[in-house]
Amino acid sequence: MSNQVFEAVRTVMAVREYSAKAIPAEVAHRIVEAGQLTASASNVQPWHFVLVREREGLRKLGALVRTGPYTANAGAAVIVAYEKEKGDFGISDASRAIQSMMLAAWGDGVGSNWTGFAGRLDNVRVEFGLPDAYEVLAVMPLGYPKRKVIGKKKRKPLNEVVSAERFGTPLS
Repeated sequence: MSNQVFEAVRTVMAVREYSAKAIPAEVAHRIVEAGQLTASASNVQPWHFVLVREREGLRKLGALVRTGPYTANAGAAVIVAYEKEKGDFGISDASRAIQSMMLAAWGDGVGSNWTGFAGRLDNVRVEFGLPDAYEVLAVMPLGYPKRKVIGKKKRKPLNEVVSAERFGTPLS
């Protein structure tokens, strides 16, 4: 039996080059809704997402995020922030939301990637009007891949990263 979620996890790849094809509003909304629907510790939901679709905003993000200049060419981007006072739980919950959004995007044929990291994106917070109470964790550019994404994930063998019952006991 096919498992679409596992298939998305198995095949999702980081995408850094995007076609000019626009992301329909319905698809963009579904992607951010996937983040909003993500589970969070004690159901606090310490996140805030800013969906950026205007070209000027995407250009600004491309210039502000050192690890994501290609965001300037994306079809959209999501700024992912969390409430600073939530600390590690905020980072964890927002990270879970990013993964949910990336998988939902991939399910619609939209590529993405994680750019930037908390503590280094205050310029994004200020430029896009997020209050001081928030920390920007990441910027996630979105777009239809410029070329067909075919790749083999470079992962350690399963038996090197999974044990059964106790560390070091092979998984059978």
